Order: sequence, then C-alpha cells, then structure tokens
Amino acid sequence: MEYWVRTSVFVVPIGCLLFIFILTAVPALALDKLRISYASVTGNTAVITYVAHRAGLFEKYGLDTEIILITGGPASISALLNGDVDLDLRAPIAAIQAISHGAKLTFLLSQSNTLEYDVVTRPEIRDVKQLKGKKIGIIRFGGISELMVRYLFQKLGLDADKDIAIVQVGQARFTSLERGAIEATVLSSAESAYAKRVGFRVLDMPALPFFGSTIVTTPVLATKKSDAVTRYMKGYLDGVRFFFNDRERSSQYIGDLLRTKDRDMIELAYKTNPQHQMGRKPYPDMAAVRATLDVMGARDPLVKKLKAEDLFNLSYLTKLDQSGFIDQLYAK
Repeated sequence: MEYWVRTSVFVVPIGCLLFIFILTAVPALALDKLRISYASVTGNTAVITYVAHRAGLFEKYGLDTEIILITGGPASISALLNGDVDLDLRAPIAAIQAISHGAKLTFLLSQSNTLEYDVVTRPEIRDVKQLKGKKIGIIRFGGISELMVRYLFQKLGLDADKDIAIVQVGQARFTSLERGAIEATVLSSAESAYAKRVGFRVLDMPALPFFGSTIVTTPVLATKKSDAVTRYMKGYLDGVRFFFNDRERSSQYIGDLLRTKDRDMIELAYKTNPQHQMGRKPYPDMAAVRATLDVMGARDPLVKKLKAEDLFNLSYLTKLDQSGFIDQLYAK
C-alpha cells in the first residue's frame, strides 16, 4: 500500500518525499585541493595568490587552496618533490639550482621581470665607497638575498668576494641594520621604502632585468592535476584583475599577509608590487631570465648550461590567453 502525505502546496507520495530528502541531504561535490607554499610574509611572491585566495576566487573555479609558509628554498623544493605541496611561490633561485642538478621542476609564469631589490645602508653611509670593508647582511648563504648582494654590488663596482664581508643574519636583517651589526643589506622595494622613511639610506640603482619571482611545480603534477592547475591559473589571473580593480580590499589582504596594520607600509607594498610592471598577462621576459642565469652561472657552472625557455611550461597561460579568458575578465 502506498502512503500519501499532504503538503501545504500539493499531495505527494511519501516515497517521493524520501527521495527528495535523500537528494537534498547529499553534500555539494568537494572542491579539488591544492596545497600552495610561499617564501615569506615580507616579499611579493605570494601577494596575487593570497589576494585571490582571500577574495574567494579559487573557490569560484572549483578549488580548495591551502596556503602554507615554508621558509628557505631547499625546504620548499623538497616539499614539492616529495608531493607535500603542489605549487610553490618564491624567487626561482633554489629551483634553478635544483634543475641544474637534475630535479624535475617547471615554472608556470613570471611574477617579476625587473629587479625589485635595493641596497639599504645605515644613515652614516653616504657613498658606495664607504661600504668597502663593511658587513653586508643576507638571510642565508645560497639564497636570493646573497645573489642580490652579489648582483647589486657588482653593479655598484664592488667585488662581493674581496671588497665586502657578507654576513648571514637570517630574517632579522632590518633589526641587524638598526643595531649596527651590519652596515647594509638588500631589501625588497616595499621594505626599502619603509627603511628610507625611518631614516636609513637607499642607494640609487638603475632598472635592471631580473627574473625575480615565479610559481614552481613539477611536470608530474602538471600532468596529473592538469585540470586543477588550469583552474588555479584562472583564479590567479582573476586575482590579478581583482588586485588592479579593488585596491581597497587588496590592500586589506596585503596587510593581513604582512601581518601589519601600518597603513603606510601597506600602501608601499601595494604601490611597489611588481604586478604593476607585469600588467595583466604574466609572461616571462626571457632576457631577464637569461640575465638571472648569467649571474647564477658565474658561481655555478651547471646553471650556465640551462636555457631560459626550457625552464617554463607556459601552455596553461598561453591557452587561457589565446582563448580570450584574460581579456574577458576586464570586459565585465
């Protein structure tokens, strides 16, 4: 015997109600998970991804993104190769070194094609010649900060091996500078602008080509999770649009990333972000990539053998660009 239930609108069999209940009780399909590591809270490498994450843009494209802080390039490379993370956001130095020694890694785009670092000195240093024989602070040997010291001081006419003393001070470069433990360091543009505001000197430097920041993954993951990577790229590119079009909320998210409420520092971080130079389409400048390989190759012969174009898998970016996806984001 079939039982019927009267609802406020119409009469339906009780079996249909059970079927409807079952359908409505089924949870929404789970979003694909991507674990994304980043280098530090002070740099530019994580800004667009973090802004897109906070704005819900990855969810919009069916992704559940987890943002994980991993300090140190070697640790991040190990996490990628072990499958502990899917993507990594940072300067490409450690990845290039690993690739030159046989590691299977690839870059998806460029987040910076010009050098975004400055030489910052104590206030009593008025001329680059005064840095001869002085202590210059870096985060760690073999990392981006050491490479920047060597590159920038070479451009200033000083030999990093003979004319200065490079000192490893960890993340506390600014504190070491304040205390006089070092006479100079290299800082990102936002950090150096803040340092200048509080009384330190920033040496004038010409605009220099440099491959300063990227998104790293493994070819295996790019193949295995190709659809998820495509959707990540959609969310990232939508994040670029959001960064340009919603300055107020982007600045709020940048402040959260930097863990500061200092409005001046947040404003500097937004204004000096290299995305303003990169524009809507984050293609690498191969001349900048080759300049970076040349600097690294001076100390690592294996890096000299690498070709700039071979470091990238630009298929995701190119397909989205050619499909009109990027242009359509700005047509809304």
